[in-house]
Amino acid sequence: MMINIVIGLISFAAIFGGALIGLFVRRRLPGHHLSSETQSAVTVSVAVIGTLSALVLGLMISAANSSFSKGSDEVREAATQVIRIERNLRRYGPEADDARAKLRAWATIKLQQLSPEKGQPPPSPQIGIETLESVQHALLMLTPKDEEQKYLRTLCVTLSSNLIQARWLLEQHTGHNIPVPFLVLLIFWLAIVFASFGLFAPANATTVVALLLCAVAVAGGIALIEDLDDPSNGFIRFPADPMRKALFEITH
Repeated sequence: MMINIVIGLISFAAIFGGALIGLFVRRRLPGHHLSSETQSAVTVSVAVIGTLSALVLGLMISAANSSFSKGSDEVREAATQVIRIERNLRRYGPEADDARAKLRAWATIKLQQLSPEKGQPPPSPQIGIETLESVQHALLMLTPKDEEQKYLRTLCVTLSSNLIQARWLLEQHTGHNIPVPFLVLLIFWLAIVFASFGLFAPANATTVVALLLCAVAVAGGIALIEDLDDPSNGFIRFPADPMRKALFEITH
């Protein structure tokens, strides 16, 4: 969360700083540098940068939303696999109680990772994968006594492999996926755009407040995009309801 806030603050400082530089330079330029012809040339040039900035922002939103959507789908898929494994283990019989207990332990750990309690750090990913691997190990240790148990054991082992795969795929969607140079270039372009606003805007309180609010809005948008790009931390997180419902289902 702190990283996303820092990125937002840096974005705000650069964007609003560009506007203030424009206002500062305006007071010190000779009058002929602020003529209507000069303003038209600067406006056309900055329009190109503004268009590029809008395209980059759109790409960032699309990439972050795509990563978030895929991660959310994988959480739902993992929750579904948990329910399927547990239901089949119930059918297997009391010999599968140990595997069922380990599966519930993993589901609890995963829920705590997706929705950690206030003041409590989430369980480490290493604990999660070790618990999940212990589930598969318990399944492999089962000794079927008839064809039904043999089928259920094979099915549960296959489902556990799918669950491990879903877990690793979900891990790929955590962390920042938007390249840093991409973000730096975008902030630089936005700083230039706001500097041009300040260069030709009248130096009064209304102008400064308007530029300030616009800089806050743009910087806040960048921070939220970064937050969406890293759903393991911050305000926007992967949905925990599917795993919560799965844990309720397998414990009742």
